[in-house]
Amino acid sequence: MKKSALIAGCLSAVAMLHGQTDNDGIKRTFLSPNGFVTAAVGAQTSALGHGHPPIYSLGAISNGSFVRFQELPPSRYFAEYHGTAWLDDVQPRWIDNRFLIFEDPSGLAIADVQNRRLLVDHVFTGYAQSPVADKWAAIRLRATGRHQPQLGEDFQDTVLIIDPHAVANQIGNATEENFVGQMKAVNPGGIVLAKPEWLPDGSSFAVLTWNRGAVKAVRYDANLNETGRTAVNLPVDRESALSLSLNTNLAQAAKNILSNPTIFH
Repeated sequence: MKKSALIAGCLSAVAMLHGQTDNDGIKRTFLSPNGFVTAAVGAQTSALGHGHPPIYSLGAISNGSFVRFQELPPSRYFAEYHGTAWLDDVQPRWIDNRFLIFEDPSGLAIADVQNRRLLVDHVFTGYAQSPVADKWAAIRLRATGRHQPQLGEDFQDTVLIIDPHAVANQIGNATEENFVGQMKAVNPGGIVLAKPEWLPDGSSFAVLTWNRGAVKAVRYDANLNETGRTAVNLPVDRESALSLSLNTNLAQAAKNILSNPTIFH
């Protein structure tokens, strides 16, 4: 996280404790499809002064004032937190007149507008939405050392399933130590090589894993229960497997394998 965002975040927390929101100007508003719920984006002047971009936050308008939504606890890994700039220029969408969804190639934010709090505000190593539902399979951002050039061979990725209603029910499990505690999570047994691939009916998805040279396809149902695991004959060099990000050269090969309906038979 940039130093300016960190300082502004601390100032925002102090302001919330004292109920002060006067420094936030309303930048955007979002009305739910049924017309009963409204969310807003507030813009606060940077603590670093003129010339620095404002700090944006999501909230509601109450008695003419902007009131910030309850935010997630800070992550121990700053890069895992998406930041606030995208609240200014990404067009969100609604789910069930309750959840407001922001998406971009790097991450996802979900706000429970009804209960005035953020549920998800994360950068992921990769993620994919179900083709039939508002549910996502994601790979948690790889927490690595600042000067670490690649992953260690014993590194294990974390696969997540993100269902807004389930996340809302489990939001109390999100902590600084476990920034994804509100989401269902499993360890796939190795390093994930590509984005999750869903079946067209949304009943399951699969990931391709690498563990000390062995490549396997692992299948999960839509609730993150493992339903299949099979070895795959795909040569993957060590350098590609241990990359800090997904290797784009493997994307199409992984997609072809994981979308093959006979791979787990």
